[in-house]
Amino acid sequence: MTNFWKKGARALKRLAMAIVKRPARRKPTASAHRQYRYWAPPHPPAAALPPHSAPSPPASAEAPLGDPIGGRYQRMSRIGSGTYGNVYRAVEISTGKVVAVKCLRRKDDDPDGLVLAGEVRALEACRGHPHIVQLIDHGRGAGAATGQEDYIVMELVGPSLDLTIRQRGDDAAARRYAEGDVRLLMRQLISGVRGMHEVGLMHRDLKPDNVLVDGSGNLKICDLGFARTMTKDKEESAPPYSNPIAALAYRPPEVILGSTTYDETVDSWGLGCIMAELLAGERLLVGTTDEELLVRIADVLGMDDISGWSGYEDCMIPKILTKIRRRRSRLRQMFALPGRGGGPGRRPELSKAGYQVLSGLLRCSPEKRMTAAQALQHRWFDV
Repeated sequence: MTNFWKKGARALKRLAMAIVKRPARRKPTASAHRQYRYWAPPHPPAAALPPHSAPSPPASAEAPLGDPIGGRYQRMSRIGSGTYGNVYRAVEISTGKVVAVKCLRRKDDDPDGLVLAGEVRALEACRGHPHIVQLIDHGRGAGAATGQEDYIVMELVGPSLDLTIRQRGDDAAARRYAEGDVRLLMRQLISGVRGMHEVGLMHRDLKPDNVLVDGSGNLKICDLGFARTMTKDKEESAPPYSNPIAALAYRPPEVILGSTTYDETVDSWGLGCIMAELLAGERLLVGTTDEELLVRIADVLGMDDISGWSGYEDCMIPKILTKIRRRRSRLRQMFALPGRGGGPGRRPELSKAGYQVLSGLLRCSPEKRMTAAQALQHRWFDV
């Protein structure tokens, strides 16, 4: 059997296993953020994603779950869960339209209604943006099985980017995206983040789990429940902001160091982490605690940048970091120039222009970090 057919057979086997065996749901992160996934019905292979991407699992015969939500939306299956409630694949009874409905039981999950109100305001502010999940309806209903609950109805998009990445292969090399594909996906993601910033919102929880992939391979940012207004001329939206924010692997150093006066560049850091993950097929910065993650950040990006931040104080740094002698970043050494030592089983490839965007998003000092608007203006996206 030729290598071509061997590879084809292995790809079909992986695809079959991915369809039959759905990955186990993750536990909530230490930051207690929601980890919803909005699943869409089966769709054809995504055009914008490389051919190794797997489609959504096939829908099985479904029986209605409980009473209709608000008398209008019939739950068909639970497709996600989080700290503040559940997400269901549902059908609008009057039209037959399939939607995603996030339900928050007010008594247990959102006693003051603040979580729902904040997410609704954020979604309404972002109406019409092609790379942010769209709000359809919201309200309050009662079901015999679930009790009184608030709900948000959104478009049903597709699997999370996190799942899409993991289904590409069993190892990092197989999960990598080519630079051209990363450019396309990052343009969409950064556009969505810039759209949020333009209406005065920080997402504050960017990660592949909070990005959805539609049937055409396009990306949409979701889970705006942790979004925060940042209009500094209004007292209610000025610092201090809550801390911690963001899932640990995507948490910027200024947040780890305790800052409550951060700005929209916390989202730039999340974008940089996602970009690195797409290129490398695995997370760039990992740790089980804030301290471990800070050690990893210092090891990859050096100490010079963060120590130059005006909000930096020596007392912020754990003692373990005083032993780290690396001052400068080694990020460039982790990515090979195209045609110079990259490829399968080796370092992922990244051009000089691509590296300028990645390193700009991953500046430890938020004062030097590239904003979403600045990133989109970079020549890397002119191709």
